[in-house]
Amino acid sequence: MGVSDDIMEVSPENEFRVCPSCGYEYGFHVSFLRDEGKYRIILICPQCGARYYTGWNVG
Repeated sequence: MGVSDDIMEVSPENEFRVCPSCGYEYGFHVSFLRDEGKYRIILICPQCGARYYTGWNVG
């Protein structure tokens, strides 16, 4: 399973807290997307709902 078409892949450097889509500056909500025995950590902007995948996984 790949990342969904509506999830944008990003490569954060030191900090990733400002939404590139709307400019919201106070961080993200977190969700977990199941992917073949692990979970992808998906960041969701609480203001506009844009979703981002950073390459972070758990499980």
